[in-house]
Amino acid sequence: MSESKIEWYHDFIGMGYHVYDVRPTVYLLFDDRKKLVNTWSEIIKYWPDDEIKIRFFEEDPNYELVLYSPSRILMTTWVFLKSLKISEHYLQFKEEYNGSALLKLALYQPKKDGKYELEIFKYKKKITDVKFLQGQDHDDDIISSQARKILQQNTRQNP
Repeated sequence: MSESKIEWYHDFIGMGYHVYDVRPTVYLLFDDRKKLVNTWSEIIKYWPDDEIKIRFFEEDPNYELVLYSPSRILMTTWVFLKSLKISEHYLQFKEEYNGSALLKLALYQPKKDGKYELEIFKYKKKITDVKFLQGQDHDDDIISSQARKILQQNTRQNP
């Protein structure tokens, strides 16, 4: 991985969770169709399923999400990172997670009546490396550590 560069990706709106299937699912949520399709076709589809990692660092009332995988094809490690509020759906996903989950992408857009529409795309990856950590915990992974520093700097700059 030393030949690989690291790219930080913040341009998604959040995460969604679904736990009522055989395997729980996490959704990267986007508010723009073109951005979603480009993210899949230019980044995520090149991730080897067995190398995708998700780290959740909880610090009530928020958690920091770090999602990444190296890509030998792209010679880049793309890291998706965001600080999000702990929700009932997140807690339910955490409780139901049993060693593997699916990663999917979804478009989340407002409708004219004030409600929101969720369009789930068929793209998917299987993830088996998921860790739920407390905010003070340290992951031995250098990428997770760098991502957390970036998130904490952003939080201090934009309270």
